[in-house]
Amino acid sequence: MNLQQLRYLVATADAGTMTRAAQSVHVAQPSLSRAVRALEGELGLTVFEREGRGIRVTPEGGEIVAIARRILADVDRLAAVTRRDVLRVTAVVGQAREIGSPTVARFVTTDHRRAALDVVEMPSDVVERVRDGRARVGILDLPAPADLHAVSLGWQELVLLHPREWRLDDPFDVMGLADVPLLSPGSGDWRHAAIEDGLRSFGIRPTIAAEASDPDLLVGLVQEGAGAWFSYGRQARAAVDGGAGMVHLDPPLVRGVGVITAGEPDRDIRDFIDLTCAETEASLWPVGDPMLDRAVWMRGSTVLTTPPPATTVPPPPLAPA
Repeated sequence: MNLQQLRYLVATADAGTMTRAAQSVHVAQPSLSRAVRALEGELGLTVFEREGRGIRVTPEGGEIVAIARRILADVDRLAAVTRRDVLRVTAVVGQAREIGSPTVARFVTTDHRRAALDVVEMPSDVVERVRDGRARVGILDLPAPADLHAVSLGWQELVLLHPREWRLDDPFDVMGLADVPLLSPGSGDWRHAAIEDGLRSFGIRPTIAAEASDPDLLVGLVQEGAGAWFSYGRQARAAVDGGAGMVHLDPPLVRGVGVITAGEPDRDIRDFIDLTCAETEASLWPVGDPMLDRAVWMRGSTVLTTPPPATTVPPPPLAPA
């Protein structure tokens, strides 16, 4: 049993259907259904029964939903107390390493403030944690959901890491990826789906040579000659220093990256955003960079437009300290 299951349970009770509940918490309906059914199995009782096109809460399920609401309310109150002293930041592992970790390091050495960096599995988890208050700041590919404040940091260029002994043109024609053995974090991983769907939008059917669920193992496989994989920024430079080759892609593949918050940024959040902008200045393309005129803008598994828009989202107005 976990808090996510309890949140899905309450959302389902409130929405009346699992489809609407999944939309309200921004997850796929099958994922929500599996989580709810797994919780019912763990509890050994039925919380929801089908009723027409919707569902209803069973008598014994009503008590479970009420307990779940109390637990979640207590967790939210606990998070509110914690937030007074600690700036909690959340990101998926790649952005946590690329942006979150160095920014948190600078933040805590400024006036000796406290921060916590939480790594989550999927971008939707970043959104959920910021929405429900478990994190005050999220680092996320843009565009962000319309109900959240977002500040665009710039554009992150995806590059291709390859075994050093390979001889590839730089820049490397994206269409040539059809003939390159690629690596993968695993067919069930959202990163695999994003890259695969993105390449298929170009008409490319990728060939996967090997899989590794750990990002460090993927880099190791590149360095050992197993295949190529995609990277960016500091992580790409570290891989090259460790023995990998690297080429840029033609056209460049970019994604907008930003900082998201649930409400008006307070002083600590504004300071964190300023530090994040400083940390990413050298690694992200700024809005208006002429290279963007040739780039393809990717968001998750979708090629959104080419070239990218001039900006992804206007920064929110910052209240005076």
